[in-house]
Amino acid sequence: MLSVKLAATRAPMVAASRQQHHHSAILSNHKRRYFSAKSHYDETVVYKYASQQIKPVSIGQLLKYRRMPLSKENILDSISYTQAELPVRLAKRVISFHNLPFIVGTNPHIARVYNQYYEAFDRLHAFASIKDLDAEWEFTRALERQTQILLDVIPTIAQGFLECKQYMQREERTVFINDLIRSRIGLRVIGEQHVALSYQFREEQKTAKQTTQKTEVHGFQASYGGSMDDVWVGAIHTKLLPALMMEQCGRLVQEMCEMHYGTAPEYYIDGDVDETISYIPSHFEYITCELLKNSFRATVDFSNKSNRLSHPPIQITITKGEGYVGVRIRDQGGGISKENMPNVFEYSWSSMQADGVDESSDTSMAGMSLQTNLALQHGIGGPIAGLGFGLPMARLYAGYFGGSLDIVSMEGYGCDVFLKLRSIEGSVEEKQI
Repeated sequence: MLSVKLAATRAPMVAASRQQHHHSAILSNHKRRYFSAKSHYDETVVYKYASQQIKPVSIGQLLKYRRMPLSKENILDSISYTQAELPVRLAKRVISFHNLPFIVGTNPHIARVYNQYYEAFDRLHAFASIKDLDAEWEFTRALERQTQILLDVIPTIAQGFLECKQYMQREERTVFINDLIRSRIGLRVIGEQHVALSYQFREEQKTAKQTTQKTEVHGFQASYGGSMDDVWVGAIHTKLLPALMMEQCGRLVQEMCEMHYGTAPEYYIDGDVDETISYIPSHFEYITCELLKNSFRATVDFSNKSNRLSHPPIQITITKGEGYVGVRIRDQGGGISKENMPNVFEYSWSSMQADGVDESSDTSMAGMSLQTNLALQHGIGGPIAGLGFGLPMARLYAGYFGGSLDIVSMEGYGCDVFLKLRSIEGSVEEKQI
């Protein structure tokens, strides 16, 4: 301690330089701490897995267990693919971080996400080949924990790239982020599908046992009914009602808007409100909450700017098509300017930036985003306001299963947002995850 003080007294510039070098070393070590010389084996294992080919799974394969009840063989078949595939995909994500420019990789937010992916890989690849239900349950619980840990990677990576965007070309950032998000969707679909099936199987076993005991008491034989709703196949809901989902998401976003602004517009839902779709609810929820958040914020902001005495309602219209459901969200939030329209689907661009709002301020829309993120994070990772990831991610989610997302703006009036979601069941049998 004395030598440090003397060195700082004699040569403050040298001390400052050393401190900066030490800080950089910490960041570098934070990024590469698992790939030091003493852990060469770990590096070799990661590259070994990353060199393997991904084995895509079709939606049809994910839905093949829809006929209840699930059997032990079904669960072991599911875990066999999950255990073999997830470490390969995780290893490829780990290596993708190695290919980032050094100064980007040492950003603390990006380094944190890197470490989370490595830890997920390290945890899951260490399991021996699973042959029985006890080992399957142990892996499933570990998988569930890792899925929870990786929930917040998008807000974190968004902050990291916001701080480092000057060090990478926009095209390079877009490619990396698109690959990361697509990979993340695939990892979550495969992982959460097995976790849901595993819980579903055990619930069925529990219910079947209770049913058997009951029938023995009453002296008659009953057919298996089960307590699980038969519209669920793992994480996929085969009879999802978009109108109900929009009502739930609308109510949540309206409450968040009220909390932030002290006021919020009304909304109403019309069209084919009884139409159903086969889809993953958390994906639907993420997309629609992000779109509604933009409409609510724009409506309130434009009311303030134009001195409107009241907010016009937001109209949500549901339409049905051959194998898909359409959702139109119409607001009177002033629209998007011609200059800003080409940027709305760019990462790290936000209308808040264009409006001169400080993204880091607690009085910005980021306050609403934080509350919404906390409310939705368990299922979908939550919307991201101010970091410029919301609309690009929503479009990526919509397109993942063959859907689309388009915006038509009338500057000075409002926007029409057109969301088209293809039913997972039947219409995208060829879709590979």
